Amino acid sequence: MDTQEAYEELGVDPSVSDAELKATWRRLVAAWHPDRNANAGADRRMRHINKAYQHICQLRDGEKDGSSKGTDTAAPDAPEDDSCRKTHTRKVRLSLEEAILGCTRTLRGSFTTTCSACAGSGQRVLAKACHTCHGSGAVRKAALFGWLWNEESCSDCGGDGRQRESCGICDGGGELTVAYRRRVRFPAGVRDGHVLSVPTSRHGEMEIGLELEVEIEPHPIFTLGSDGQLRCEMPVNGYAWMAGRWVEVPTPNGLQQMRLNRDALAYRMSGQGFPTTLRGPRGDYIVKVVPVFPDQDAPKLEALLDQLIASSNKAVEADKTLPLGQWQRRLKRWHSKHNESAGDD
Repeated sequence: MDTQEAYEELGVDPSVSDAELKATWRRLVAAWHPDRNANAGADRRMRHINKAYQHICQLRDGEKDGSSKGTDTAAPDAPEDDSCRKTHTRKVRLSLEEAILGCTRTLRGSFTTTCSACAGSGQRVLAKACHTCHGSGAVRKAALFGWLWNEESCSDCGGDGRQRESCGICDGGGELTVAYRRRVRFPAGVRDGHVLSVPTSRHGEMEIGLELEVEIEPHPIFTLGSDGQLRCEMPVNGYAWMAGRWVEVPTPNGLQQMRLNRDALAYRMSGQGFPTTLRGPRGDYIVKVVPVFPDQDAPKLEALLDQLIASSNKAVEADKTLPLGQWQRRLKRWHSKHNESAGDD
C-alpha cells in the first residue's frame, strides 16, 4: 500500500492534521470492527484501515525525525484509552566522551503488547451460531457403551454458543508487535545509572514512551572519580620532562598540547573535565605524568650521558655564577686547606 492509497482508504486529504487523522481512524474502527459490524467484509476492511493508518503514522514520524535535529520531544495528544499508551524500559550504553559532551542517538526497537481487538485470545466472536454445538453451548457425548449420554461444554465456542474465528488483526497470535524508531538527545553530564524519560510518540495504534537507563562504558584512558573529577595518568619521556618539552595530551575534545615542567607531576586543565551538573559547565581535568627513563645499561646511552655531563661541566666553568660552579670552587678551597692541615700533622 502506497501513501496515496493509504489516504484514500481513510478518506482524508494529505493535508489533514494529526488530530483529525486520529479522529477519522477511530470513527472507521468503531464502524468496521468485526465485533460491531456483522458484514462479511468487515474483517478485511478493518485490516486495510489499520494498515493505512499505520503507514501514514510511520511516514509522518519519519518526517519529524528528519527535521528535528536532535531530541524527539513532541508528544502526541494522549489517547482516550490508557491501554494504548505503553512505556518501554531499556538500557543505553554511552562512551565517556558522549556523556561529557552530550550526544544524539537513534534508537530502534520493538514493543509487544496484547491485541486489543481480541483481548489477547487470538480469536474474535462472530454473530453466528457455533457449527459444533449449533448455538447451544454444549455437546452430547456417549457414556457406558452408548446407553447413556452426557452433555459437556463445547470446546470450540467455550460454551457460549457463538462461532469464533482467528483474529485478523493479530493473525491469531493474541499479541501485536509495534516497531519504533526514536532520535534521542542525551544531555551533557549524564552519569552511569541515570534514568531519562522520553515523551510518548505514536507508532501505529500504540503510543510508546521510553525509560532509558544510562550505562557508561569503561574508558581505556580517562577515569571518572566518585567526586566527579576526570583524571588521566600518562607516562612521558623522562628527558623531555626534565627539558620542559611540549607533549600531546588526550582530552575529551581530542589531543591537545601541554608543556611539561620538571617541577610538577600533576597538571590541571581548566574546563576540560566532566560537567559539574547535568547540562552544567565542565569542571577541571587532572593529568598526572609519570616520567620514564630508558635503561642506562645500553653503551650508546652511556656515551651520550658522558657527553652531556662533559658539556655541562664546560658550561659551569664558563659561567662562574652558576650554583654548581660556586659549589665546586668552595669544595676545591676546602679540600686544599684540608690537605695542608693533614701535611702539617
